[in-house]
Formats: sequence, C-alpha cells, structure tokens
Amino acid sequence: MPTRQPHRVRTAAPPGWVAAVPALTVILLFSVYPVAVMVVNSLGAGRPPADGGPTPEHYQRALSSDAVREALGNSVLIAGGSVLFTLAIALPVVLRQAREDREGRGSATADALLTLPIALPGIIIGFFAIVLTGRTGLLGLVWDGFSGLAYTLPGLLVAYVYFALPRVLGPLRGAAATLDPVLTESARTLGASRARVFLTVTLPLLLPATIETAGTAVAVALGGYGTVATLSEGIRLLPLNVVNELTTGYRLAASSTLAVLLAAMAVLALVLGRLLARVARKAVAS
Repeated sequence: MPTRQPHRVRTAAPPGWVAAVPALTVILLFSVYPVAVMVVNSLGAGRPPADGGPTPEHYQRALSSDAVREALGNSVLIAGGSVLFTLAIALPVVLRQAREDREGRGSATADALLTLPIALPGIIIGFFAIVLTGRTGLLGLVWDGFSGLAYTLPGLLVAYVYFALPRVLGPLRGAAATLDPVLTESARTLGASRARVFLTVTLPLLLPATIETAGTAVAVALGGYGTVATLSEGIRLLPLNVVNELTTGYRLAASSTLAVLLAAMAVLALVLGRLLARVARKAVAS
C-alpha cells in the first residue's frame, strides 16, 4: 500500500512592493520631511526665528537679485558644460572597456584610476586643481597661461569634468557592455568607416543611456560645493550662496529659498534625463 505523502500548504508570496519598504522609509525620513521643512522655512513660516511668513517675498527677492541670477547661470553653465565635456571623453573609453571586457583583457588598475575621483571630496579635487593650475601650480611653471587658471571659469569647468568623470563612466560602461558586437562588425563588413559605424549604429544604441546618465550627472554637479568653495575667487555658484546666507547672519528663510531653487534645478535635470531617455528608447526601438 503506497505511503500517503503529507499535504504541503503553500504560502502566498508577499507582494513586490514589500521589498521596497525599507528604501521608501529611508527616502521619506531623509528626503520628504527635510524638503518639506526647507520649503516651509523658505516661505518664512518656520519655527522661531520665523521671517514674517507665509510669504513668497523671499523667492521674489532671490529671483530679482542680479547676484542670484548670475550664480544660477554659472551653476547651469558649469554643471551642463562639464557633463558635456565628460561625455565626449567617456564614450570612447567605455566602448574600449566593453570590448576589452568581452575579450577578457580588462585592467583593474585602469578601472581604479578612472573611478578614483568618486572617492574624493570636492575640496580635495579643488586642491588638485590648485596644485596643477594655481598661481604657483605645476603647469603654470611650464606655461604662464596655466598660472591661476584654477580660479577662472574654464579652470572650474575642468575641475568639474574630473569630478563628473566616474559618475558618467560607470553607468555608460554598463550600457556599452550590453551592445551586440555583431551589429558593428556587420556594418564594418559592409564597408562603413569607423566614424560612420559610431554615428549610425553605436551612438543611437547608447543614446538613451547617455541622456539618462547626463541628467543624473548634471543633478550631482549642480549640488557640488567643495570644489567651488576651494576655487571660487569672485565666481559664484548657487551652493555658495546657500551656505553664505546661512553662515552670515543666519538668514534661514533666504538660505532655504536658494536651497529649494537648487533642489528644483537638480530634480528638473533628473526628470528631463529620464523623459528624454524614454523618448530616445522609443525612437531606437522603432
């Protein structure tokens, strides 16, 4: 007589959103509530010492200030410009890295050097810029044109390129690794030049990831404080204005207003990056 097997009761798997609860809790604690407090303070309606709120006066004053508008423009120029330059540098690098990884020739030393800046505080990157292109920097000893470059807009741009490089290389390397080498090899077999293959095959396939990575990198660069704090001599970026309002006279409402504007710019960069990347993916798929 066959032995009767015990009946096993299958328990229902928990819904997928349960796994996201810890991350959502951290985001709520460290993002949503502090941002809400920051917005309330920017309206002058915070706890004492409050500044006559609720009122949009602090936003009106900030947006009508020449100094703030200049800092806003400089922030967009430095963040956007540095990321564009970084993309131009990073694309050939990640394509070569992806090819070497497929062939098993990847270099751990090169990877470590390329990702080193992500481990460095902005102040250290600013110090590196001073050592190289400060008034007594190494490159200034070679050519006078480099002397003091670190304290100018181009010098700040170069420092931010170094800051942004690992933040662009990582995501793009992952995207480049997913490219099918057969597509480029087929195009080359049909007689297309390397430049044409890159422009008509490789770049369109990488474009969605490139756009999304650019949006994230711009958002991070907008909030970068340490580098500009080290190098700024008259050039103002918005993070400097935020700290200045808070440390000189403890103008909480004015500082919170600028912080809200800075956060809004960063979120806009992220959202635009995601939306444009989605459009690019649909275009490539069609």
